[in-house]
Order: sequence, then structure tokens, then C-alpha cells
Amino acid sequence: MTISKEDAIKHTQSKDNQDLLAKYRKEAANKQPVLANAYDLVYKAYKRQYAKTGNDILIIIANGWYFPTPEVHLYFEAHAGNYKLMQNNSSQYFNMVTYHTAQWTSGLGLETTPETISIQDAYGFHTIKVESFI
Repeated sequence: MTISKEDAIKHTQSKDNQDLLAKYRKEAANKQPVLANAYDLVYKAYKRQYAKTGNDILIIIANGWYFPTPEVHLYFEAHAGNYKLMQNNSSQYFNMVTYHTAQWTSGLGLETTPETISIQDAYGFHTIKVESFI
């Protein structure tokens, strides 16, 4: 989803967006994690060798922005070879444009590295090609 800053500012004045902001505030008060719903989410996935075993490490990066929003913390959850991009809202700093990045690393090395991975966010599922890091 692509939206200009000017359109985002106009959008914040709409009733739908005021309802959305109220929803964010409720989530922030409950501090319950939900699927990420940032604008312009972009994903990258890389593999690189783990020095001790020669097996690959999988690195996943997500980047997106919010407006208006409470403070947001993005993170990945791994579920049986699929990944969910989650957000956990705090109750501070509403009505800001905020940019966020999340990273997930597999750890000590995978026996096999997939060619693609599936990431779920609030907009659905995305298939991401795993590229060589170097």
C-alpha cells in the first residue's frame, strides 16, 4: 500500500481514520500483539553462511511506516517455516509519523535454506525470495 504524506494527513481527518485511531488506542491499552498493518511494508530475506558449520543463517528484514499511530514495536514470530510480522503498541506518543524496521535471524545455521519464505501481516501472505547476503 502506497500513500503520500499529504494524503495520510488528509486521511487522518476522516471518520474512518478516527475510528482506526480509536482501535489503535484500545489495542495500545490492552497491549495485545496483532499482525502488523504498517503502510508500504517491504520485506527482504537473505542467507549467509554460519562460520562454524557452513550452514546458512536466514535473515529477514521488514520495513514500513505508520501515521497516525501509537508507538509501535515490530517483530517476527516463526511458525513452522512461515513467519508472522507482529506489532505491539504502547500507550505513548500518538499522532506521529513513525518508521520501523524488524529483523529476525535463524541462529546457528539451518540444515536446509528455502528458496522462498512466506510472511503474513494484516494485509495477507507474501512470498519473499531468499537472496544471498554477499
